[in-house]
Amino acid sequence: MYLSLGTQLPLVPGLDPAVFTAAQEPRLSLFWGARTPTHALLAMFTWLAFRGKDPRVFDGGNRFDGYFVARMARRMSPRPEVVLGRLRLSRAFTCYQLAQLVEEAHASLSPVLILDLLSTFYDESVPLPDAERLLAKVISHLKRLAAVGPVIVGAQEPKTMVKERWKLLDQLQVAVDVAWMLAPAPGETVEQPRLL
Repeated sequence: MYLSLGTQLPLVPGLDPAVFTAAQEPRLSLFWGARTPTHALLAMFTWLAFRGKDPRVFDGGNRFDGYFVARMARRMSPRPEVVLGRLRLSRAFTCYQLAQLVEEAHASLSPVLILDLLSTFYDESVPLPDAERLLAKVISHLKRLAAVGPVIVGAQEPKTMVKERWKLLDQLQVAVDVAWMLAPAPGETVEQPRLL
């Protein structure tokens, strides 16, 4: 069975349908938690592509799950290739590459999704002052994009024991227009960093 174009269904169990509505407005939104909310965001963007949008996906943590997106597209449409053809994917393997992708992005009505934005910024080989400066630059460009169309950022808490890296998540949270913390499902365990 396929969803009709008028369906306002949440595609991820436990995700409030209001989140899907809010994610279509021109603003900078953040979804964060102990884990990267990748599937929730990919479901949202597949749904937006199904609704006729042309979402752009910037993958900052090698999180794009093509099989998941293809399954979602098949559930939504008798022509999943049309839905998949609307998605644009760019990958970055360093915080410098991600900053360049965001800086070069043209502002448009098309939604922008950034998967695991902070992953490469948590890299301890990047000095913290450089990471903070670069993140400030990225945030300014995200705001430029969000002035025209929706920009949705996914992030997770740092897995490192170095407390200074938490500043990056704080910096991002302060800058966004709206943030949602996605908690693990009841009974789901979250990996904790090892002490030794």
